Amino acid sequence: MKLISNHEHFDSVRAFAFSTTYAELYADSVENVDDSHIHEECEIYVNLSGDVSFVVENHIYPIKPGDIIITRPFEYHHCVYHSNKLHRHFWILFSSSGNEYLLDAFFNRKSGNANHLFLSPEDTDALISLCYKMTEEEPLQSRKYYNFFKLITILQNANAVKGNAVNYPSDTYYAIKYINSYFGNDISVYEIAKGAHVSVNTLERHFKRTLNISPYEYIKKKRLTNALKLLSNGCTVAEASSQSGFPDYSNFIALFKKTYGITPLKYKKNKHNL
Repeated sequence: MKLISNHEHFDSVRAFAFSTTYAELYADSVENVDDSHIHEECEIYVNLSGDVSFVVENHIYPIKPGDIIITRPFEYHHCVYHSNKLHRHFWILFSSSGNEYLLDAFFNRKSGNANHLFLSPEDTDALISLCYKMTEEEPLQSRKYYNFFKLITILQNANAVKGNAVNYPSDTYYAIKYINSYFGNDISVYEIAKGAHVSVNTLERHFKRTLNISPYEYIKKKRLTNALKLLSNGCTVAEASSQSGFPDYSNFIALFKKTYGITPLKYKKNKHNL
């Protein structure tokens, strides 16, 4: 009798949580009051309909039905509405700490790159069908995780969409790249507008129209994102504040608590007591 075996060593899979949400929103829906996302989880966004684009770090991606956006922890991403057309989509959040080696599409790339994905028509149909299934009640834990890893396996067949939208003002692109590069420094909207060769009013108008957020708010969110990451990596509150570009330590603490509902020190302790 001939025996054939295939034995490989795998690192253990750490326990993790995930959630799948189906959403139908309009631009003026209450849930879109603050539609920028900065969090510790990985995210999969699958578009079904809507007149939207997606901002991820330096890039602005035009979105069509079937398109996918993936982000990993602390990647800035932001959905932008261009009209009040119904926006139907799936939104999957999952923790990834300790399981990064299973998630090449999320971690085997530079931050802010290869976030916009597309699949073949057949794989797109399979992915969407699976997303619907994952929003249903499932009593078997094994089936829940089977469906999740089946979805991750389908994503391995995805390709990155090449290029960005070309119909946005060049000053907005300049501002996004400048802020992402220098948010840790003492920068101002005036300096950015000057570098983009436009007035402050023009930059603010274009930025708001493109991203549905002001340049000042974008700077603040980038700094908060970086502070979260630094605290997670073990930096002190003072280090997170200064290295993220906050000029006033006490204001940083107040803003952090207002935004996340917890002080920076408490957040740091919670992260390192897990």
